[in-house]
Order: sequence, then structure tokens, then C-alpha cells
Amino acid sequence: MDQEIIIPKKKKWYKQKKFYIIVVVGLILLSMVYAKFLKPEPAPEYETAKVELGTLTQTVDATGNVESAGEVSLRFENGGRVGVIYKKSGDDVKKGEKIVSLNLSALGAAVAQASANVQKAQADLDKVLAGNTDEYVNSMKAKVDQAKANLDQIKATYDDSIANAQAALETARLNLELSEGGEDSQIVEDAYDDLVALLNSTQSTLSSALTEADNILGIDNILSNDDFDDVLSVLNSSKLNIANSKYHSAKAAKIDADGMINSLSFTNEHDSMDWAANTTEDALSAMKDLMFAVVEVLDNTTPVGSLTSAELSTLKINVQADYVAVNTAYTNLVNEIQAVETAKSSYSTFQVTHQNTQANLDNLKKKKTADTAAYQALVDQSQANYDDAKNPPRDVDVASYDASLAGAQASLAQAVANRNKSVIIAPVDGVIGKIDAKVGEYVSSGEDVVKIVSPHFEIKVDIPETDITKVSFGDEAEIKLDAFGEDVKFAGMVTEIEIGETVIQDVVYYTVTLTLEEDGENEILNGMTADVLFFTEEKENVLYIPSRAVRNNGSKYVRVLKDDEVEEVAVKLGLRGDDGLIEIIEGLEEGQEVIIKVIEN
Repeated sequence: MDQEIIIPKKKKWYKQKKFYIIVVVGLILLSMVYAKFLKPEPAPEYETAKVELGTLTQTVDATGNVESAGEVSLRFENGGRVGVIYKKSGDDVKKGEKIVSLNLSALGAAVAQASANVQKAQADLDKVLAGNTDEYVNSMKAKVDQAKANLDQIKATYDDSIANAQAALETARLNLELSEGGEDSQIVEDAYDDLVALLNSTQSTLSSALTEADNILGIDNILSNDDFDDVLSVLNSSKLNIANSKYHSAKAAKIDADGMINSLSFTNEHDSMDWAANTTEDALSAMKDLMFAVVEVLDNTTPVGSLTSAELSTLKINVQADYVAVNTAYTNLVNEIQAVETAKSSYSTFQVTHQNTQANLDNLKKKKTADTAAYQALVDQSQANYDDAKNPPRDVDVASYDASLAGAQASLAQAVANRNKSVIIAPVDGVIGKIDAKVGEYVSSGEDVVKIVSPHFEIKVDIPETDITKVSFGDEAEIKLDAFGEDVKFAGMVTEIEIGETVIQDVVYYTVTLTLEEDGENEILNGMTADVLFFTEEKENVLYIPSRAVRNNGSKYVRVLKDDEVEEVAVKLGLRGDDGLIEIIEGLEEGQEVIIKVIEN
């Protein structure tokens, strides 16, 4: 039987799976194209501000200090120590009043002395004119006697001084004789005898110190520290190792020193004594190091077990006592070694001393001759005055006394002037602003000591060149002083604008001066810090916008939103006010929105 062949039917194209895949991919691609190229862009967003109508204020701020509207700095013409301060800061002062004076003791004494000299010169003149009395003649005779007595006294004084100088010269001569011979001189022998005696006494100090150290360390006397050897230097074992090492060094040095000292006698050669001294010095130095090391061992030992705090304290006291004794012996030995060296060089020293005492004696004899002659001249002068006193006055004598009186009066005037130079007197009325001095303090003639200020104040501030054109003469200002806080305000007015510039860190400034109106309640002091706000200009009923909205492409313009469209509008600008605002004279109306910037999405 023939087999039937069945041919399957072919699916239609729109029912195939492949068709649907292609459709889906196509829709996706179509949506992407639409989103990228056909979808409309969102409208831009802007930061805007409205054109406002109101009052626009322009101010300039600066900082300065309160100053007196008029002040005078005063100083002493002469330097010296302050004696009296008559006024204090803040006191009223009148012209001619004393403010400060230096110590006038010496200057006052000079004035008193000069005044006494005037009185004496006047009295002398009067006496000459009146003729010499018996009393005056007798006084002249007394002056002759006094001058002769002074001459005798100076001779006696020099005789005593010369006798003392001769005795000193004799002593120097004897010392020079004793020191002759250098190494073999008696002075050197005495010094070596002292050295040998000191070396012998040092042995006991070394022995005592070494024994005390061994009692603690237990090196030779191993039983001495059984009660505490296990806690020795428990806080730092290295200190014990160091002390043990230094014990052996000190012991060896002591043995060397004992050998040298025991072989010494006063008849040994000086070299042997020097060697023994140096060996002993080394032993003392080593013993000092040992005792210091033992001190450190005890400092690192704690009172535990059988070692009590009292026992540890006693050990420390004993070691410290031996340490002091060794150190003292070391110092004494060094000094004695130096004494030997000094004795060796004593011949040169005594030779210089002998020369100096001889020169001193010679000088005294010369001075006696000169001073005796001077005192003899005084005797001769007083004798001449006595002889003149017995005779009637001559015209030339009167003229001489007149000249003496005039000289004394001139000296008095000079003394008064010098005293006045040491007193500061107010040259004008005012208020004491500052006294830069204390009683007992030294001041020089170049220092400003007193400042007198006017009771009225002003403020000087520096305005940069970018703002100086905004400030005008007569502008009002609001002033705050740091001393009174933000709530207290004072009024001020511009009274001066300097045309000369001041350059501060490459910036040009101009100094502006303002008056300061006092409120009668707060005490204003010179130098207070002031914050000044100038009200340079103010306009009412003007249009203004933020200055950030103004653009420049050769001419000034702003961008405005009109029916959601951006338009560029030319504007004419006016006053630049505070807070970044600027006046619009032409081009805009109140309520319009100007674009400041585009807000990025």
C-alpha cells in the first residue's frame, strides 16, 4: 500500500516569532529617536529680581582713633628722676600750673647755695663799704691761723702716710727676700709642707668613703649588706653594675694614692710630692664618682623586705656625708696644689709688690711737696688778706666786691633756671591727657612726659582712593566707639579732607578728619577705637536693581523677561548704593523683572 506523504503547512509571516522581535526592536529604536530629536526642550529657568522704587543710600565705612582736637606734648629740658607728680590723667590744668617735677634736691640745694653766695657777696661788699671792723680784722687773723694749722695738718698727714708706705716697703722687701731662690725658697718649702700634711689627712677621708661604699655594695665585705642586697637598685639594675665597676676603680686609685703618700716625708723631692698630689687628686676624683654612683643605687632602692624606710634614709645620709667629705677634700687638695704653684711664682709677685710700694712711697713724697706748697700759698693768701683788712678799702677793692656780687647773682639766676628746666609747667589751659612717668623713674630730656589735650575730640580715618570721591566736606557720619559697644552711637561731621595721599601696602589712602559730638553721658578718652560710617549720599523715590544684573557690551544693558521672552534693554545708571544696589535712571519701570543669571538644570 502506498505511503501517504504529508507536507506541513507553512506559517504566515506575521505569525512568526521573528516578526515580533523585529517589531519590538523597532519600537524601542523609534522611541529613542523621538526622545533625542523630536521631544521639545524644557524652557530655561532664571534667577530674577524686580525693579523696585524706594530710598537708595550710599555709605563709606572706616576705622580710626579718637584724638584731641588740640594737644601739646611736654618734656623736661634736663634728664633726671621724677620727684613729684602734681596732676593725674583727666585733671583740668591751668596755664602756669606745675604738672611734674624731677627730684629737685640737688637743684634746690644749688639754688640755696647760690642764694647764700649772693647774700655773702652782698655782705662782703657792705662790709668793705662800711670799713673793716675789729671783729673782721680779727677774723682775718683767725683765717691766717687756720691756714697755718691746715698746713701743719697736711704735713702731719703726709708724714703718717709716708711712714706707713715705708713700712709696707719693708714688708715687701722681706717677702721678696723670703721668695728668692725659686723652688728652694722658704715660701715654696712652706707650701710643700702644707701639701704633705694635707695629703696625709686625705687618706682617712678616702678610707672612710670606700668603707661606706663597701658596706652598701658588699663587694669586699660580702656580709655587710645581707639584709638588703636583694633590693639594691631594684628600680634600675644598671646603676648597681655601674657602682660596682666604679668601686674597683676607686679602690685601685686609693691603693695607688696610699702607696705614694705613705712613702712621703717633708724631705722628699718636690717632684715626688707633686706626683703624690696628682695621684691623690685622681683617687679623690674616682672616689667622688663612686660615691655619686652609690647615691644613685640608693635612689633606685625601695624599702621592702627587711630594709625599712628609716634604714634606707640612714644609708643615704651616711653616703651623702662621705660624698661631701670627699668633695671637700678634693677642693682643698686642688687649692693646695694651686698654692704651691703660686708660691713658685711668688718671687715675681713680690718683686712687683716691692716695685709698687717703692713707687707709692716716691709718689707720696712728691705729693707732700706739691700739697705743702699749695697750703703754704693759702697761708700766704690769708696773710695778705689780713694785711689788707688792716688798711682802709680802696676803689679797686670795692670794684672787685661789686664784680663778686654780680657773679654771685648771675650764678643764682643760672641755678634757678636749671631748677625750672626740671619742672614741667602747663603752657596752656586744658586737660591732662597722659602722664608717662612714675615717681622715682628716670626720664631723659628727649622723652615726651606730659600730654595736654583740648576737651574737644576729633577722629582721623584713612579712606581708600576708590571711596574718597564719595566723601565730601560737611558729610555726616555715625560713630561707634568700641569702649561703649554697638548700642551707643555718636554723631560726627567731616571737617577736613587731606589732598595729599598716603600709601599703605601699595594702596593709596587719603586722611579724613571728623568732629565728634559728645553726648554728655559717656566719658570719651583720647586714643579710643572708633568705627565710622559716612552717609555720603541718599536718594528717595528712585528705581534700583541689584548691580549684578547690569551687563556691559560697550554700553550698559540688562535682560528683562517680557511674556516669557528675554529682551535686552539699554539702561542709564545713577547712584551706586549699599548692599550691591544701583540706581536706574532710564530704561526700566517699577515691577519689571530683570535677569540676574540663568539657573542650570
